[in-house]
Amino acid sequence: MTKTYVLGMFPYPSGEGLHVGHVRIYTAVDVISRYLRMKGREVLSPMGWDAFGLPAENAAIKAKKNPMEMVPTNYANFKRQMQDLSLSFDWQHELATTDPAYYGLTQWLFLELYKQGLVTHEEVPINWCPKCKTGLANEEVMADGTHERCGTVTGKKNLPQWVMKITDYAERLLTDLDNEQLDWPRGILEMQRNWIGKKEGAKVRFKILDDRFQIKELEVFTTRIDTINGVTFVVIAPELAKQWIKAGWKANSEVEEYVAVALAKSEQARLEEAKEKTGVATGIMAENPVNKEKVPVWVADYVLEGVGTGAVMGVPQYDERDLAFAQKYDLPVRDLPLDDYAQILERLAKEGVAKQETHYHLRDWVFSRQRYWGEPIPLVYCDKCGDENGVVALPETELPLTLPNLESYEPTDTGESPLSRVAEWVECKCPKCGGKARRETDTMPNWAGSCWYFLAFPFWVSENSEHSDNSENSDSQKIQKSTKRILEEYKSKSKTPYADFWREVAKPAIDKWGPVDWYLGGAEHAVLHLLYARFWVKVFLDRGLLDFAEPFLRLRSVGMVLATDGKKMSKSLGNVINPDNVAKKYGSDAVRLYEMFMGPWDQAISWDTRSLVGQQRFVERIVETAAKTGAKTSPKLLAELTKLAEKVTRGILEQKFNTAIAGMMELINLWKNNDLVMSQNDGQKFAQLLCPFAPQTAQKVWEMMKGEGQVEKSHWPEFAEGLVTEAVPVTMVVQVNGKLRATIEMSKQESAKQDEVLRQVMKEEKVKKWLTKGEPKRIVFVPGRLINLVS
Repeated sequence: MTKTYVLGMFPYPSGEGLHVGHVRIYTAVDVISRYLRMKGREVLSPMGWDAFGLPAENAAIKAKKNPMEMVPTNYANFKRQMQDLSLSFDWQHELATTDPAYYGLTQWLFLELYKQGLVTHEEVPINWCPKCKTGLANEEVMADGTHERCGTVTGKKNLPQWVMKITDYAERLLTDLDNEQLDWPRGILEMQRNWIGKKEGAKVRFKILDDRFQIKELEVFTTRIDTINGVTFVVIAPELAKQWIKAGWKANSEVEEYVAVALAKSEQARLEEAKEKTGVATGIMAENPVNKEKVPVWVADYVLEGVGTGAVMGVPQYDERDLAFAQKYDLPVRDLPLDDYAQILERLAKEGVAKQETHYHLRDWVFSRQRYWGEPIPLVYCDKCGDENGVVALPETELPLTLPNLESYEPTDTGESPLSRVAEWVECKCPKCGGKARRETDTMPNWAGSCWYFLAFPFWVSENSEHSDNSENSDSQKIQKSTKRILEEYKSKSKTPYADFWREVAKPAIDKWGPVDWYLGGAEHAVLHLLYARFWVKVFLDRGLLDFAEPFLRLRSVGMVLATDGKKMSKSLGNVINPDNVAKKYGSDAVRLYEMFMGPWDQAISWDTRSLVGQQRFVERIVETAAKTGAKTSPKLLAELTKLAEKVTRGILEQKFNTAIAGMMELINLWKNNDLVMSQNDGQKFAQLLCPFAPQTAQKVWEMMKGEGQVEKSHWPEFAEGLVTEAVPVTMVVQVNGKLRATIEMSKQESAKQDEVLRQVMKEEKVKKWLTKGEPKRIVFVPGRLINLVS
């Protein structure tokens, strides 16, 4: 049996329940999963909870509750709502990232990255959210400089951080986007390519012409070394200017003030404001290595430290941005021809002042958070035996390092995690020497658990399903023990319990199901979760933990469900639609049908309750119309049913769910509004086509048509090859003595036989009245088109 892994991005249980945007994603997942099961596939379609991190913690602070109590209550309600909507997830695989059994594995995987040399401790200027009081990765700061979670304008702060060296994988992350196996939206592929931002160019050294200055050279990265003769100024980033000041540069007050203001902004905010160029002259001159001309050095906030070397050469003749800057500050513009790129690079390389280099926009991932609600980082500081980062990794036998239950967990103003206040937790013994040690008090970001959750589902068995043996959606009925229990058994008998568990339990299940075949969710994760997950999978491949390099083969992005006024749904605006309320009023099948019918699935659309009422009426019409049965399906209706099967199949596979439902509406209208009937056998086929979208209504129709058992356990309907054309009624033209006297409909098969056509024609009174001389003397017959009776 062919396996298929269908997954929707699991939700943050930060609110009390689902909203209708969640329903749009998860109904689509359910439609695809139900269809594939009915096609005979072995399907894994699990669900879990992305329960750690800022969304849940901020919600708990606002509600004045402990997240350890609030979050499980929330996701229990999420689960109840999903079940009420007939979402057929494999609940035996249910997991939460806050479960110590789960985050013990997250901690072990973190240590695998640490062993690979991909995690370092650095004091770095990080994006800082003053409201959430925590550091942020670049990917978590929006284009306008605000935090993607709370909307607060971010700034910069120097803090010691754990940083993941995602840049070590920049080239693979980029080139693997061209993998033919990846079926992703073009827009998301481009977003990742642009975020990784590969640039081929050259690093060129400009001599600094200032004897009072300790720094004697300035390195500039350029992709256009062929324009170097036209350089009229050089611009450095504010971060580089600050480094110069620390190195002894006596900058004037104007420069110092400009640098301070610029560094208070996020990179994204600076880029957003870069349309209006600002800068300040340093008073320092540099020498162009090609023509030895002196050019001024400026500081400007549109130059970023992390892009290239943090310094760019200004060539206003060939760069619009440089031209705007030159015009604003009255800097010269040279009209010079381009040099030959290869020749000028070769010449400068021989002189030792240039070399070819590749740079990436992608920055290393700031991984630590100064918050409470996250996975504890399994490292301790030991003055005696710490490594180059001053730390010792916890052995596997001490995992999971559990998060203490705190009554007061609000973030501090000092830049330290709330865990730093818990002395009895912080102070510990070094696992290597047994001496005094201190735990790392920063926690992991909410992305840690979601970086690998899709790998966990295949082997995960929840405690609630520990003794379940009745699953029919996957092979989990063979497993009796929960993952938690299995891990405890490994820890009781092994010194490397997590490595052994992964090799013997996790990897075989992942090998069977991975990678994910269908992954559905929001495009807003393009350079966050989707990028981080790809990074971790590549590392795990290198560590021998996996046998594939890409986590998600087919990605589909859902359009946002907006409020009725076209605005984004928000609790603060009071415009959130609760699926409980609409499902109770209109029925869960009507809600499912509406979410799939409201418009193209990948496009944003506003909620319209009137259309939901229409789906409720459609459900009622289906049940009412299904009573019109007969021994044989009317040819016209059979033709429509046959065409519908193809339309629904294509609609599901291409996420054109609205066209599939439109086809069902057309068939019901044809069936209801005409003197047509459907056989019970064909009625069962209609129920099967309806099942992925409206399973409860489909079951009613199935039972009305005397179907046995459950419709969702039946096989997807099949029609004999050529049945569509055979079932389409043919309109025969009937002439008497060459004049049109009638038209009659019959099957294509009947229309090919003269005797059958004549038999039906001679029953028509409007034909017989023109045959005044009795039986026709001669018959002209064109199969499938015309019969002419000559008297």
